[in-house]
Amino acid sequence: MNDPGEPKRIPLWKLEEMAGSPAPSEGWRGNPAPLLPGWDASQVHTSAAVLEGGSPRTRLLVRLLRGLGRMLRRLFKAVAVLTAVALVCGFLLYLKGDLKPSSFLSGPTGDPATAGAGPLVYRTVPSPGAKPRTPPRAPVAAAPATPHAALDHPTPGREEASAPLGRPAPVTVKSRAYAFTATGKDKRPAAYDPCRPIHYVTRAANQPAEGPQLVKEAIAAVSRATGLVFINDGATTEAPAPKHKSYQPARYGDRWAPVLIAWETSAEEPRFTNYAVGTNVMGLGGSGTISRAGSEVTYVSGQLELNGPAMQSLIFREGLAPARGVIEHELGHVVGLGHVQDPSQLMNPEGVRGVSSYQAGDLTGLSILGQGACRPEV
Repeated sequence: MNDPGEPKRIPLWKLEEMAGSPAPSEGWRGNPAPLLPGWDASQVHTSAAVLEGGSPRTRLLVRLLRGLGRMLRRLFKAVAVLTAVALVCGFLLYLKGDLKPSSFLSGPTGDPATAGAGPLVYRTVPSPGAKPRTPPRAPVAAAPATPHAALDHPTPGREEASAPLGRPAPVTVKSRAYAFTATGKDKRPAAYDPCRPIHYVTRAANQPAEGPQLVKEAIAAVSRATGLVFINDGATTEAPAPKHKSYQPARYGDRWAPVLIAWETSAEEPRFTNYAVGTNVMGLGGSGTISRAGSEVTYVSGQLELNGPAMQSLIFREGLAPARGVIEHELGHVVGLGHVQDPSQLMNPEGVRGVSSYQAGDLTGLSILGQGACRPEV
């Protein structure tokens, strides 16, 4: 029997038993914490215990699983970082304007306060019916137009008068800053017959509320400058086409088809949107010709396409004058004017703030186009 004052001795067999059976883990109240009902916590081993006491194959498997877990975490982090960088870059590009549509594309739903405040810019090109599309500064002879077959002609001389119906307004300041869309072998520019009226129709879908008044005022401006007489035949359902037909007897009867004025969207006319140069095409205009052996080139019908949503945005932001200038520009193409590389003229291919009506060069060219010969045989 041991002395009570001496330390209690533990038998050797008890030390061996305690070393061979670790104490069970305890719960947060100090009681044994079984992981699942029926399980003995003493039977649960950590990965560290497995690595220390497991077989080499088991230890290798645990290490592989740990490595795979680390690789997956790094992969997820890398994907998250790349995604964040891409979002930030896209946002910065949008703010800079590389991915932002032209201010003319904002349409009625755009916020004018956030629209670009740069110079008024638009691009216009004659319609496919006029050749060449973008003439150089000086008039250049175009390829002769092929005369229509007999069945492609209306009865000649319809509404033809013995003399021009009007006279161009006097040009007080003449200028050589003009060009013609097409000329014949005789070097004379293609023009409409001044001895008969030019009829026109309008497809009103997609037009802004101010559209009819703007068209009326632009028609009056080109009529005054050329002396040509225009007659409004009202509404039409005809849609613009890349190759506008100048003779459509089933729709318009035995006459040359009226000039078609149509308001469109970029979905209807893909050329209206041009992100490559960061601008918007506001309109397209031109006319088709007939000729005799390449001389005496005469316009007989044409079409004018206007970017409805962009024009509505332009009216909201800049007022009516720039929008009317766009229509006058396109009507200039319809009656035969080409582009000039002179920013002081309305027929410059890019609109310039403050230039919203015909200038000296434009008026000089329009006056010449209004003095063409009568064509009773057409």
